Amino acid sequence: MNHKINISCKLSVVAVLFSLTGCTRDINTDVLATYPNLSDVFIDEFASDLQYQAWGKVTNFGVDTETTYDGTSSMRIEVPNPSDPMGSWAGGTFYSATGRNLSGYDALTFYAKSSVATAIEVGIGNYDTTEYLVQVNDVQLNTNWSKIIIPIPNSAKLLSEKGLFYYSAGAVNDEGYTIWFDEVKFEKLGTLAHAKIENIEVPGFPGKLTIGTLTETINLPNGINRKMRVSPNYFTFESSDANVASVTNDGNITVHKTGEAVISLKEAEGEIKVHCYDFAPTPTRDESEVLSLFSDSYTNKISANWNPRWEWSTAEYTEIDTGDNHIARYSGLNFVGIVFNKTADCSSKTHLHLDVLCMDEVSESTIITVSIYYGTTEIKHPITLEKYPDFKSKQWLSLDLELEKENKLIPQLALACDDNTRNILLDNIYFY
Repeated sequence: MNHKINISCKLSVVAVLFSLTGCTRDINTDVLATYPNLSDVFIDEFASDLQYQAWGKVTNFGVDTETTYDGTSSMRIEVPNPSDPMGSWAGGTFYSATGRNLSGYDALTFYAKSSVATAIEVGIGNYDTTEYLVQVNDVQLNTNWSKIIIPIPNSAKLLSEKGLFYYSAGAVNDEGYTIWFDEVKFEKLGTLAHAKIENIEVPGFPGKLTIGTLTETINLPNGINRKMRVSPNYFTFESSDANVASVTNDGNITVHKTGEAVISLKEAEGEIKVHCYDFAPTPTRDESEVLSLFSDSYTNKISANWNPRWEWSTAEYTEIDTGDNHIARYSGLNFVGIVFNKTADCSSKTHLHLDVLCMDEVSESTIITVSIYYGTTEIKHPITLEKYPDFKSKQWLSLDLELEKENKLIPQLALACDDNTRNILLDNIYFY
């Protein structure tokens, strides 16, 4: 089956001050050490196993022997001007060539300062794989040295971690500047507490359930609560209803049938509410009749940018992958474009088909508008309970919208909704 193409996704290195130890949650630390447990990353020089990979402007990193927090040298980062032909931002990752056992530590700490007031991104676990990524966002720096803490959610998982530290920084007011890092090392602080994830609701379908990056709040030693983004692979899950969604010992969540289940975490407070749905109806039309954009039943001959970030749009797009099926999800939706990579020639077609599921409550005031563009001409198709009596919350509605123009060269679609309808699912989008 064909995997649908999402070209709107992009890699963003984000970050947040974060930790889970010191709280009342139970974290299993009964592990076998098989890799070196070195604590130093950069004190006055690279640790013995340390390597560096540059991002952005490849010459942004250097060693400074004049400006240091302590000792004889520091890491110096030159953030370029946006117009720099060698790269418009500074980033890089420091990694272990062999991997390290970090199970004895609960945080990566370092000192940092900047030649101008700025906010940067730092984290751990961003090399080779991002299985145990910790992203630290909006770390505020100024001309004074300050200690930065990146807590490790559950260090028992880090038995052979290669990604030890990464950073990302852009210009301030279109001007470059300098950042220094010093005394970069792993520590056992024992003073990090009150881990809590942000409660979320996610859709689930029969098969494997993949939970994306989680948002968490942690209490730091200075008493400040900070938000963070962390990999779900750090956590041990438990299900309130294993008949609906079960959890295996390796942390995999499997959806079995429709219903709701609450997934809690052993290492942190908060919960993940899973709404489990059936798949959309399987299309029965012959492939020779179909020009498909998004369906596992056909070869998709059109690709699209599913979220072109139109001005004032609040939509977020993700693709749910259950293994054999893929479902498009929009959250925070007010309006969004679906812009084709090339104009779809639908001159031999009469209809647009799509299956839509509204995750929010459906009432008489609910309206979802599907717009079809014929060149620059937009034809709107409002979906309401009055027009479609089968339009119900948490159930698939199959739509067959007539193509109304003689010129059927279609470059894009668009979706819009009312203020109370912000979360929808889509599948089987094709012309026929």
